[in-house]
Amino acid sequence: MREDLLNELKDEYETIRSANEKEEAERRSRINRNYPEIASLVQERENLVFGTIKKILHGTAEAENLPEKMENLNRLIEQKLLKSGLPADYLSPVYRCAVCKDTGYTGEPVREPCECLKKAYQQKIRDRIGLGKNASETFEKYDSSLIPDEPVSNGVTQRQLTGIARDKCEKWADRYPDVQQRDILLTGGSGLGKTFLMRAMAARLIERGQNVLIVSAYTFLQMARKSHYESENGVQELMEVPVLMVDDLGSEPLMQNITVEQLFFLINERQNRGMSTVISTNLTLQELRERYTERVASRLNNPKNCMILTLAGRDLRKFER
Repeated sequence: MREDLLNELKDEYETIRSANEKEEAERRSRINRNYPEIASLVQERENLVFGTIKKILHGTAEAENLPEKMENLNRLIEQKLLKSGLPADYLSPVYRCAVCKDTGYTGEPVREPCECLKKAYQQKIRDRIGLGKNASETFEKYDSSLIPDEPVSNGVTQRQLTGIARDKCEKWADRYPDVQQRDILLTGGSGLGKTFLMRAMAARLIERGQNVLIVSAYTFLQMARKSHYESENGVQELMEVPVLMVDDLGSEPLMQNITVEQLFFLINERQNRGMSTVISTNLTLQELRERYTERVASRLNNPKNCMILTLAGRDLRKFER
C-alpha cells in the first residue's frame, strides 16, 4: 500500500473517531438533561463496574455477580430507552465499523488491515486515477452491441476482435501477478476502446488489492522533464508502482534527450525489476520504432515479456447503430 494514501486514511480515521466521541458525548448529555431515570441507571452501571474493580484490587470483593448484575442493568436501560422513543443501542459506543472500532486495523498482537480500510484504500486509488464510484469503464459494463459487427481482417469482425482483446485483458487482470507476459501493448487507431480496456483492467486489479497507477503519456513527459531539468526524481513513483499504465503514448511532444531516453529507461528498468507496464498507443509497431528507436520498440515487441493486442475498425465514438 502507498504510504501517502495510508497517511491520508489515518487522518480520516482520526477525524471519524473524534466525531464519534463527540456524538457519544452529545447523546449522554441529552440523556442527563431529559431522561433522569435513564441517567441514574447509567450512573449505577458505571459505579458497579468501577466499584467492583476497586474492591477487587483491594482484595475485598470478587466479581462473581458482576456479569449478571451488568446484564440486568443493560436490559433495563435498553427497555427505558425504547420506551422513551430512542434506539436500544443509543448509549452504546458509536462506530462506523464495529469490527475495527474505526481504527482501520484488527487483531492482537499482530495487526491486520480491516476490510473497511481495504475498501477505503481501493476507493482512494480509484479516485486518484480517475476511476470514481460511478466509473463506467469496467469489464462488467462492456457492451459488445456498441461495436460494429463488420469484417476488419481475414473475416474477423471488429466486434469479435475487440471481444478477444477484452477477454485477454480481463484474464490478465484476474491472474496478475501470476501472468506469463508481464507487459501489455494496446495498439490501434483512435476511438477503438484501448483506454476503456486499460481502465477496466485497472478497476479489476484494484478490486483485487493490487497497486495501480495510470498516467497519460503527456504526464509522463512532464515528470521526466522535471526530473531532467530540476534534478528531482520525478519518475520514482513510476518506477516503484507494481502496475504502471501509460495511456496514449505517441501524443506527447518529442523532447530531445528526454522523451526517448526516459521512456527506454522506464520500460527497461521495470522489465528488469519484474514489474508490469501497460501501454496504449495509436501508433503501429513500425511507427513506434521510427518515433522511439529500435531499443524501445524491441522491449515492447518481445512476445516473452509483452502481449500485443491490436484493435481495428471504425471509431466507436462516431459509430451509430
